[in-house]
Amino acid sequence: MSQSAAPARYHPLSVLMHWATALFALVAVGSILVLTQFDLSGPARGTLGTIHMVSGQAMFLLQLLQLLLFSAFGTPVPDGMDPHQVHVARFLHAVLYGTVGFLACSGTLLAVSQAAGNVVLGWRVPLLLNGQGLTALREVHAMAGFFFVVFCGAHVMLALGMHYFGRRATLQKMAVEGELVDYLAAPRQDGGYARIDRPDIGGPA
Repeated sequence: MSQSAAPARYHPLSVLMHWATALFALVAVGSILVLTQFDLSGPARGTLGTIHMVSGQAMFLLQLLQLLLFSAFGTPVPDGMDPHQVHVARFLHAVLYGTVGFLACSGTLLAVSQAAGNVVLGWRVPLLLNGQGLTALREVHAMAGFFFVVFCGAHVMLALGMHYFGRRATLQKMAVEGELVDYLAAPRQDGGYARIDRPDIGGPA
């Protein structure tokens, strides 16, 4: 899609999913920090582990749905002072999505491996990784989580820099406007993004 055909704003559902993803990311990072920094045991440890896993998988699911919306309705051109900064912004978005996907897949494999031998819904969970493999995967997962936090920080700093110093009104593209019901059911026809009920209006050429 060419830059001239790109919408001026993100799709309303994409905006909501973006902020929901950010919330789940905070929950996932916060829960694992509490779990690793404090000597917890018993139900509290299991609960935090479950919260971390569920929030991570929810974040992955939301990003998959966002990609579907991007494919159907397009996205605005990332803000940048020059084409190089635009490419950096695109690359950073791609790295963020890829990191979330890796974390979700590796986290699922970790959970299944740790549950090996247990019976779930009449099915005995098989042993997928031995002790060394499980330890290595856990370390890689933790390293990917660290880089995810770094990438998120860079994403936030870049957006704030473009908005406040580059005068690009970057944050306005991600602002939630109007009542939630109106936002979901009938986005403005002249808002620069596609209509939910009329994909032919405001969508990519």
